[in-house]
Amino acid sequence: MGRGHPGVGWSPMQPATRKPFTEAQIEEMLAIPDGDKLIAELEASELWKNNRYTVQATRREDGSVIELSIRRNDRRAARDWREFQRIKNEIAGRDVEAVELFPAEDRLMDTANQYFLWCLPPGEKFPMGFHGRNVRDHDEGVTGSVQRPLPDDWKNQENGVTT
Repeated sequence: MGRGHPGVGWSPMQPATRKPFTEAQIEEMLAIPDGDKLIAELEASELWKNNRYTVQATRREDGSVIELSIRRNDRRAARDWREFQRIKNEIAGRDVEAVELFPAEDRLMDTANQYFLWCLPPGEKFPMGFHGRNVRDHDEGVTGSVQRPLPDDWKNQENGVTT
């Protein structure tokens, strides 16, 4: 279970239907630079939802995901790496690498408790990162490390989380 969601299990991400924009929302978006492009991008993107998160997925022409825009349904701040990994796997794919960018101040986007993952095409790898896999459950820590328990559905090969 994720922090911030006590007693609530994970439900898989499912395609969702976007509510039509109100006139006020359209006017607000058109008032910002490239607002017309923003509206077009939002309308072309997919909406996914589960019991915790709403995700907007923008795809490339080949169908692979280029961007995931993630927010909690209650719109509070979110910071659970495992949940973001799970969202990425369920929508973009387990063979997709994604990155969250902490930008230079002149490119900062901080208007809501919303998080963005940018995805490489399936099978491509970033030139940085680890070269192997090491996932541990709470009782398998080494050298004094601390980890919370793995969710039961992460402990099998099908979900790609094995020790």
